Amino acid sequence: MLAEELVVESGIRNAEDLRAVLRTAELAVANLRGAGPQHALEFLRTLDTIYEAIPRLETEYGVDLKPERTRLETVQNLTRSSARRLMREVGAGRLAEARRAENPPEDHWWWYLDRALAAQRQEALRRWSLRAIVVFSLLLVGLVAYNRFLAPSPEEQAFSALLAEGESSLLSGDFEGAVDRYEAAVALNPGDVGARLHLGVVYEQLGRTEEAREQFEEAMRLSPAPADYHSSLSLVYYRVALGGAEWALERAEAEAVAALEADDGSAMAHFAMASVYELQGETGKAIEEFETASGLSSDPSLTVLARMRMGMLMQKPGETMGGLPGMGP
Repeated sequence: MLAEELVVESGIRNAEDLRAVLRTAELAVANLRGAGPQHALEFLRTLDTIYEAIPRLETEYGVDLKPERTRLETVQNLTRSSARRLMREVGAGRLAEARRAENPPEDHWWWYLDRALAAQRQEALRRWSLRAIVVFSLLLVGLVAYNRFLAPSPEEQAFSALLAEGESSLLSGDFEGAVDRYEAAVALNPGDVGARLHLGVVYEQLGRTEEAREQFEEAMRLSPAPADYHSSLSLVYYRVALGGAEWALERAEAEAVAALEADDGSAMAHFAMASVYELQGETGKAIEEFETASGLSSDPSLTVLARMRMGMLMQKPGETMGGLPGMGP
């Protein structure tokens, strides 16, 4: 997309100018992928210009611009449905900085997409947390029975406890607290891929790059196949993203893509991709991937988990950006 397509050099002086700028906006919203932050921000400024011009021209010239209002509404609807793509192009930091500079009014909701998406994500996580409490209660009953009749060895119990404590610290962003637990877990069970992946992620976030690389390489060596390695690492980043870390979601997606590229027939790879889609709010795609994972899986536990996650998503009411507070035209 050319930069000049997004620039409104002299403002909108009449209906002909308005239609030209509307055409610019229509092309821009249809070509957001790969547009980059500068063009994406220019698109938002173009929406400002159009939004201000329509009532002004109607007042100045006494004309009915209903067709142009309809075109603007269509562009706004496309903007809502492309909100996540727009945010990936701009970046939350750049949008916040541009918003401070522009100081747009609240009804120019396109400048506040980061807040709307964050609120949507928090509400979704809140609802899923309530469901997780129910699931946890059922698991707790099973755990009591398990410990009574099939109790693991003290070493296995200690290993599980270290992993649980490490994950609790990891999800809260306490990487310093997590590192000791995961180091102890790896020392207790050096052959466990998950423990090494978690330790690698913690080292990575603490800037201990070489140590992180060593853990990732050893986890790759211990993994049955590259797709298993990338899927497992994707799910580690996914759990960190559940705690609100935006950077982790991007890495979870990259690892899930790598897993699928390594083996498109891997059930775990599709499960990891479904988990990423779920957190991104791409419910339809998540359901498709969970269904694929369930169909490919030869592991009964993975099959059950994929079907459970798919069923929970299918019970969600439809959500669109248009349903968010403050997102009306």
